[in-house]
Amino acid sequence: MSGGLRTGRDRAGGRPLRPRPLFLPEPGRPFAVVPDETTGNEPPAPEVPEYGIFGVHPVDPEPVFRYRWILGHQVSFALWRAMSGIIGDHESTVPGPAELDSLAAFVDGYSAALLYASTVPRPHYHSHVRRSMALQHPAFSGTWAPDYRPVGRLFRGKMRWQGGLSCAGLDAAMARNAATHDYLADHLVPNGRSLLRQSAHEAASTVSREKEALYDEFFLTVRRPVGRAEFVRQLRARVAEVGQDLACHGLYPNVGGQHHPVVSGPAGAALITLVPEVLRTLARAARFVAAPRLQGVGR
Repeated sequence: MSGGLRTGRDRAGGRPLRPRPLFLPEPGRPFAVVPDETTGNEPPAPEVPEYGIFGVHPVDPEPVFRYRWILGHQVSFALWRAMSGIIGDHESTVPGPAELDSLAAFVDGYSAALLYASTVPRPHYHSHVRRSMALQHPAFSGTWAPDYRPVGRLFRGKMRWQGGLSCAGLDAAMARNAATHDYLADHLVPNGRSLLRQSAHEAASTVSREKEALYDEFFLTVRRPVGRAEFVRQLRARVAEVGQDLACHGLYPNVGGQHHPVVSGPAGAALITLVPEVLRTLARAARFVAAPRLQGVGR
């Protein structure tokens, strides 16, 4: 391996960087009732390892950033699913303190997943990641994400109970997420020309199940009955994979002797505290998902 480049063999914790399928129920479907399946007897979540901001060893960018793009989105889907369970139980009634704390943790976890996925250098994003999405469909769009549909009202501030004093923590998390999303979108696509916007004939079309299926296929998401314990295990496993990747490659990997920081300048001030906290934020969200007090939510 010339120059120490881990060509085609980039690893995290000794495991090749190959994204795995994520199994989720159809949106709106409850978790499957699996006899004798519980989350209460599982071992505690492992300690969160430290990671360097800047990776030391040069990497082959293709497997690393493809892995991060898919894994970061899969974590987001799982967190959206966890949010939808609480939202579905509280269409018009204010969630309790534990549920509001959980929602805030899930939203912050989603922000961390966005940052992790978006560490791809901008030139590589356009030459590889964006191109692969365009090959899946010329108008490939995040609006096709099936699991976002049930939580879209929350992110648009349309739940009846949003904005009250009891929602202050959630509102703060939502503001952080909006700033994160806008900053990262501008970082990767400065001209704002998404694939959907570039495909004028698609811009006004509705989202179909066929498009949602294309979206699922790209991000290796398989729809089938899933018990809650299996759901928790999948999320925990992916957070652990993020930790192994970051410990091995840093948040900003070494690509050809250079690093490509995402958060920089005054515009990134709202995200700077998240840079060293990506893994802790994701691990905290996963702990809230696994909390026994939420095991009956969204069944």
